[in-house]
Order: sequence, then C-alpha cells, then structure tokens
Amino acid sequence: MIKRALITLLGAFLAIASLASLPGLGQDYDWPQHSMVPDKQEEIPVLKPAGKKNELPGGRYFTWEFSQTPKMGTVILRLEVFDQKGGKITSLKVGGRSDMPSMRGHHDSGEVAFKLNNQGVYLLPVNIVMPGDWEIILTFRDGDNVLYRGRILFRV
Repeated sequence: MIKRALITLLGAFLAIASLASLPGLGQDYDWPQHSMVPDKQEEIPVLKPAGKKNELPGGRYFTWEFSQTPKMGTVILRLEVFDQKGGKITSLKVGGRSDMPSMRGHHDSGEVAFKLNNQGVYLLPVNIVMPGDWEIILTFRDGDNVLYRGRILFRV
C-alpha cells in the first residue's frame, strides 16, 4: 500500500517537473497591446465639454455632442467641423473608437468611420454595453495625414 502511494507520488512529481520544460511556462505573459493602452492615453488630450469649440490645426475647430444623454444601448455622437469663418467643413475623414478605460480592450469598438449626413454633420453610433466610465478617441485626418486626436470621457 505504501509502495503504491510512493509510486503515485513519484509519478505526480515527474509529471509536474516535466511541465516546467514546456515553452513559455514560468515566463511572464506578454499581454496583448491594444491601440488604447493606458500609457498612450496621456498624450491624447481630453476634449472640451459638449457644445464647446475644440481647436484643429489651421484655425479650424469642431464641436461635439451626443444625440441624447448616454445610457445603455446605442447613442449617436454628432460632430460639426468649421473653418476660421464658421463655414462647415465636410472634407475631413473622422474616426472614433470607444472603450471602457477600466476594462481596456474588452469593449473596444475598433476604429469606426463617422458618416456624414446631408446637413454636413458627422455621425457615429456608440454602443454602450454596460454602466461605468467610457471613452471615445476621435481621429481627424486630411487625406492620410492625422491632423488631431482627442478623447471624450463620460460615465453611464
């Protein structure tokens, strides 16, 4: 009986010892890097509140607002871009990416292009899947050149 227990114990020890030779075991896990990682957030400025002017290069500016107070479900983010004289600009490409900073990457929408409506308003549906702190990173492009990046922080 004792002999059988010792053989079983020795077998278990050898099985565990052989696991240590597996590739990657015992090494630090290299977590996947998302484009919205916290280290990079520090360089992306937080935008002024809804309805306020946010400056773009060349004297241009934009305003943003939600179609309704953000809550669970889909809410529409609206942007309007203007030149120095207050005329609407519709030639820029604008993308948005939403996520929860506290759960980085778990609810990441990926970069989604805003759609331009007939009134020259850029629209982006944002899917809010749970309560908490949310962030939308906006990227403005003129052709392939990134003009500006900013982020909107809000709570549901």
